[in-house]
Amino acid sequence: MISPYVTSGPVTGADFYGRGELLGEIAAGRCRATYVLGTRQIGKTSLLRQVETLVPAMFLDLQWAGGRLDDLARQGRREVRRKRRQHPWLPPDDGLPDDLFWLLEAVNDAVEEAGERLWVLMDEAEIWVRVARSDPEVLHRLRGIVQNCPALRVVLVASKSLSEANTLTSEGGSPFLSGFALRYLGPLSQQDGAALLCQKQGTVPVTVDGELLIHLLVLTGGHPLLLQLLGERLYEEGQLRLPTEGDITGVLDQMVRTGIFPQDFAALSEPEWAILHAVSLGQPLPSDADPAYLHGLVGLCVLRREGDGYAIGNDFFACWLREQADWEAKAKVSAEGTLMVYTQSELEPVLVAVQENRLALAEVERLLDAIRRALVIWQREGAPLAPRLEAALSKPGGPRHKLEATLPLLPGALAYKVEWSGEVRDLLTALQAILIHKGKREG
Repeated sequence: MISPYVTSGPVTGADFYGRGELLGEIAAGRCRATYVLGTRQIGKTSLLRQVETLVPAMFLDLQWAGGRLDDLARQGRREVRRKRRQHPWLPPDDGLPDDLFWLLEAVNDAVEEAGERLWVLMDEAEIWVRVARSDPEVLHRLRGIVQNCPALRVVLVASKSLSEANTLTSEGGSPFLSGFALRYLGPLSQQDGAALLCQKQGTVPVTVDGELLIHLLVLTGGHPLLLQLLGERLYEEGQLRLPTEGDITGVLDQMVRTGIFPQDFAALSEPEWAILHAVSLGQPLPSDADPAYLHGLVGLCVLRREGDGYAIGNDFFACWLREQADWEAKAKVSAEGTLMVYTQSELEPVLVAVQENRLALAEVERLLDAIRRALVIWQREGAPLAPRLEAALSKPGGPRHKLEATLPLLPGALAYKVEWSGEVRDLLTALQAILIHKGKREG
């Protein structure tokens, strides 16, 4: 019986599982530019191909073009010609410029005139870094497309090595990626991973024992390719059997042979290696480990939360780290560029709230600084509710409703903005408990 699992090439339609929230956000088009960050074979190309089924889009494969701008322009003209059958408001390709960026400007003008929007989907976007090492101006031109072409929605998918774009442009103005909304493409949720293993969207569902299902989800950490590879190996007559040691070794060998784990490792910075080394050995985290690295590594499926601590994202990568990782190598990805990207992603929820007028950032900083001082007094004196906290929350016309609505977005995010370091999490947790208690008492 032929296995229903797909282990090569991108997937779309019924073969595509999960990512609903991210797909919905991209398709809504509120962000002019989005950077989807993910490790190798986590489903980045599949995500773009799925987006392509939802909105008018042109797909550019930077790896296929090898970063050659003339080949990318040729791809762009071909995409316009192909998609014009569906969207006649696109310009005829025979009059489009040979320069990629002028081409995109011409496409934007036609799309804008028609009152439409077009998504520009760029796969393997880390290739831009290779191009920019010899011509940094290319990143400024790409950013110019984002800023000056309002009818286009640019989506880059790439590994973290794209973070070098920040370093290459930081001296000539704002870092390149500061104009992009960062989204992580991490593991599938337990529900989506279970649906994939059971092939709930397929024509022939697969039977999986409940305990085996949980075991496979934990083993893979929800990594979609690992789920597909294991599913293919374990599939027999419409159901999945228990994995053997040979199955586990075979999947691990395939991840190494195709360069997936080595390349994921190479895309990390030295502080991240130090964190992974400690976690893989069951040792305490380095004392100088920045929380932003932990946030990013969890988002990437490289680490996962386990109780009050951390574990390697999946058992296969954990095995590779213990047995094959070269901890003495020199990292090719800078700590500075990495931290800049990760910190941006921590601040993103707050920036979105500000942009949507749900919150004034200066107001939040003033209010939370008052709350921070009040909570310190409250903790020291043991008062049930410090007067200054009460005043901050109850001031006539004050933003208590905004604070309560936005509270879930704040831990971690504002820590970097207002420099409260790690204590902000404990303080806001205490504040949240107070608000809940106060709300029950008033109710």
